[in-house]
Amino acid sequence: MKKCSCDSCHTDGNEMALACDCGSANEYHHEQEHSQERDHSHGGEQISSLKQDIISVIAAAVVAVAAYFTPYATPYPAVQIALYLAAILIAGLPVFREGIKGIFHLQLEEMALMTIAVTAACIIGEFPEAMLVTVLFRLGEILEDLAVSRSRREVEAITKIIPENANLLGADGAATVVGAKELALGSKILIKSGERVPVDCRILSGSSSLDTSSLTGESIAREVSPGELCLSGSINLGGSLVCETVSTFADSTAAKIVEMVRDSAAQKGNTERFITRFARVYTPLVILAAVLLAVAAPLLGLGTFTMWLSRALVLLVASCPCALVISIPLSFFAGIGACSKNGVLVKGSKYMEALAQADTVVFDKTGTLTTGALSVDTVTAARNSSREEVLRLSALCESYSNHPIAKAVVSAHGAVDTAEVEECRELTSYGMRAVLKNGDVLLCGSRRLMERFDVPMDGLPEANVYLARGGAALGAVSVCDSPRPDAADTILELKELGIRRTVMLTGDGGAAAEKTRALVGLDEARHDLLPADKVENFAEIKKTSAGKTIYVGDGINDAPVLAAADAGVAMGLASDAAIETADVVLLSDKLRSLPQAIRITRRVTRLARFNVAFALTVKALVFVLTVFGMATMWMAVFADVGVSILAVLNATRALRF
Repeated sequence: MKKCSCDSCHTDGNEMALACDCGSANEYHHEQEHSQERDHSHGGEQISSLKQDIISVIAAAVVAVAAYFTPYATPYPAVQIALYLAAILIAGLPVFREGIKGIFHLQLEEMALMTIAVTAACIIGEFPEAMLVTVLFRLGEILEDLAVSRSRREVEAITKIIPENANLLGADGAATVVGAKELALGSKILIKSGERVPVDCRILSGSSSLDTSSLTGESIAREVSPGELCLSGSINLGGSLVCETVSTFADSTAAKIVEMVRDSAAQKGNTERFITRFARVYTPLVILAAVLLAVAAPLLGLGTFTMWLSRALVLLVASCPCALVISIPLSFFAGIGACSKNGVLVKGSKYMEALAQADTVVFDKTGTLTTGALSVDTVTAARNSSREEVLRLSALCESYSNHPIAKAVVSAHGAVDTAEVEECRELTSYGMRAVLKNGDVLLCGSRRLMERFDVPMDGLPEANVYLARGGAALGAVSVCDSPRPDAADTILELKELGIRRTVMLTGDGGAAAEKTRALVGLDEARHDLLPADKVENFAEIKKTSAGKTIYVGDGINDAPVLAAADAGVAMGLASDAAIETADVVLLSDKLRSLPQAIRITRRVTRLARFNVAFALTVKALVFVLTVFGMATMWMAVFADVGVSILAVLNATRALRF
């Protein structure tokens, strides 16, 4: 791989990977961080450089062929040697230039090892071997660059979902093309057929269908009409839409997705960290082994110095861990791209590995396993009241609350007249306390509220809302929401994938929790939990998990548990706190994306581990053959460049998952 020309770049000690001041840990990540700048400012130079590389390799091959046939045309060996040297210089000049720099800076990376090997081969008279190594190495570098660049472009294409311009509507209704970054909140814009939505906006007029596949992975277009939200990055497939912006460019959904995809390279998993540490130790050890092979073996009388030096050179050429340093990060980045195509954002290989190793999945209930659309299920009255009175007084109290359960109760009763209420206040996490003008005190809320005020609830069933007047229970209201259509199938798929344990944590009562648990097929449900209780329960579950523990939630109160999980998964466009805290975001807002993400991450981790095993096995085999004099320089080139190309091509398969 060619080094980046940015001024901040440098090689880090003996590590084979490239590093730069922007924080990249290896060359591939560095390529990612600087790709846009170079694509725009140096695109022509890159194409020209590639052409020059190809021409130089072809020219070197022509000269090498001429050198091979020289003995038939002239009796002077010096002419053949000169032609071989010319071929070596034509093909390898960029390699030798970088290699000499590395040697002077005591940074024995790939180019330095090749320079040492080719120079030593020429010194001992192995000119054909030196020429073949140089030409094949440059050819392999070109193929490797092409493979990595293609994969990078495919992944980068995922982040190019935001248009640069927008149609801003003036006071006279005329549209002016402006930069999408210039749009302010509340601006009126026109989105024509076939255009991408520049920022999140709400439709004022017009109806159409939106292609949201680049955001959610959903192939079916979504029908939209006035009042509905259009997410940035979506494509308008129908008629023109007049919309009002509800976000700035930087805060838009698409911009957040792009930022998360690009930042994902910073969160490295165990495999990537292992490769980085491995490269630092591996290369110096191989160089030491080559030196010992060239020096110690002849001193022990096991052969000539020339013979063992030749074998040591084969060892040096085969030793570069380039296949691992490039292909492993590429595998995970391509896997992140594959997840994005399926509507799942994973914020780094660290969390890809967590998903792949998941043993336990813990769910929030409302809005995650269920639709979140609450409705009154049953109303129970005590002996001293009626069902109608219980529902009316409950709605009277709950009309002062914005809690989803309160809204469901009010909706079930209908409009209420609050004229009889003297005072009403909310007791956080408990419920409502109201004082009527006739002096009656109403308590409406959870079981904990009744226990707090010592209200006996004999004969009342498990419910979400209890009602008491003057210290005596009047009745109870049970509120429920239906499971998501794909919840049961998702749990079944997780079981088929080997997830050992599925648990639900909810603040709802036992009856509602148990009903949902049975409907979706969970192993366990824990109920009546405050936000702090959820964290404690999750920590207990995590301790007993044999593998990684995942938490799936969608609310602000889920943020602490999301942060505590090995991989926190936020549902769809959940609260900003949940998305910021979560490590994985299911953009489609559908649970079925979770098993799909686990499948992809497992395939990616298997692919990365195969690349590690394949590269190390081939290199170990060449090392053994080298010691016994059975390895050639051709084998060494394959163990280096050939294995790198195969590993990179294998890594790009992750994009197809």
